Amino acid sequence: MDKVKLLIPLMIAGAMNTVDTSSTNVAMTSFAEYFELPLQTVSWISSTYLLVLASLLLTSGRFGDIFGYDKPFKAGLFIFTMGTALCSIAPNFAFLLAARAVEAVGASLILAAIPALITATFPPEERGKAMSFYVISVSIGLITGPSIGGLILSRFSWRYIYLINVPLGIIGVLTSIWAIPKDAKKGGKGFDCAGTLLTLIFLGSLLYYLNRGSYIGWFSQQGIALVVMSLISFAAFIYVEKKIPEPMLDLKLFTNKVFVGGLVSNFLYFVAQFIMVFLAPILLTAAKYPSQVVGFTVIAFPAAMLFFAPVGGQLSDRANPNVVSAIGAAIAGLSVLLIGTMSPTSFSNLELLWRMIVFGIGGGLFETSNSVVVLSNAPDRMRGVASGTLAMVRNTGMVFGTAIGSTLSSLRSEYYSQAIVTPIDAVDVATIKGIQDVHMLAFILAMVAALVAFMGSKACKSKEDIVN
Repeated sequence: MDKVKLLIPLMIAGAMNTVDTSSTNVAMTSFAEYFELPLQTVSWISSTYLLVLASLLLTSGRFGDIFGYDKPFKAGLFIFTMGTALCSIAPNFAFLLAARAVEAVGASLILAAIPALITATFPPEERGKAMSFYVISVSIGLITGPSIGGLILSRFSWRYIYLINVPLGIIGVLTSIWAIPKDAKKGGKGFDCAGTLLTLIFLGSLLYYLNRGSYIGWFSQQGIALVVMSLISFAAFIYVEKKIPEPMLDLKLFTNKVFVGGLVSNFLYFVAQFIMVFLAPILLTAAKYPSQVVGFTVIAFPAAMLFFAPVGGQLSDRANPNVVSAIGAAIAGLSVLLIGTMSPTSFSNLELLWRMIVFGIGGGLFETSNSVVVLSNAPDRMRGVASGTLAMVRNTGMVFGTAIGSTLSSLRSEYYSQAIVTPIDAVDVATIKGIQDVHMLAFILAMVAALVAFMGSKACKSKEDIVN
């Protein structure tokens, strides 16, 4: 029971984070109207959160290795709740952006600590099942966030999409004090300030470029400067980490081929996932379906994950989790292939819905088992930074997927618009075909993720090889 109660605050935190981000995305039009700003400007409400979160995950993971995983999690949940409260009372746009940054600081501490806490608390034969509960909480947030956000916005001010999370955050903080034991174990004595700064510069410049590249110009002077800055800071980071005695990221961790393979497959899978997630509503809109049909169809993916994450956890506890990851990624790849081969002129929303359910089945198997693979192949003293690295790779994959989906679908749709004459009242065939082309790329990425995971299963012949 002591181990099981640990999952309560972890699931609360996981659901809070996804409810917050998904309901915020639903409210973009309301933000634009309230602050009298264009949508491109108010999109910074989401972009600021994403950039700060992804840039701090590695550093937050290191905090766990130094101070124990309980302290960063509890502090992160408190900071996230405070940031949410500040969002609800924001008097102007600048204040709201600052409050979102505060939320992101708290979320980075939470997301870097959760996998490490699970791995440190549960024995190898129970980690998959425990990890699946966290994936379930994330899925619940993805399902309920848009509907809650839409309901609130139809009746109340946008401020309530943040205010509703405050009581949940208070409950999470109180249950974390009760359920998470103090961790006296320390993994290191020094904090790598130089490595931290270089990480922030590298990730900040790279993610800003990916997130805003379509607006500033991929090959503009500013865009090229961001790429050069990210490359230089990355090279400097590697140099510094090799030289100092207490690095933020011990590069020896990357000599473990299974660990690296888990990260690579994780990145490729999330790129494919966010191509699908980003483009699904655009695809249905181009097919002239109303917004309520779009919303119902999009939640099919996390709903399927909700049911299949426990299956992935159970299988990971009984078999080689690399094999489970490979199967999950392959099923996800099959889903995007099926989306990419639908008839662009006559598909129904039900055709897209069951294909997204297939992706959710694959995602439930993959996400749980992949976390087990990565965290089980990290030494105890580096589980915090390994957890932060996993979260950073996941979020970077999401950014890449969104950037690839928006940019390539636009280019391909423009190409088809010049080659196809579409009747005025018919569906937007050019947009649909452009989106389907990008899904074929997502299919390739998912299958490569499956191949990398399968190669990891060959590197570890047995479950004992994985966890020791």
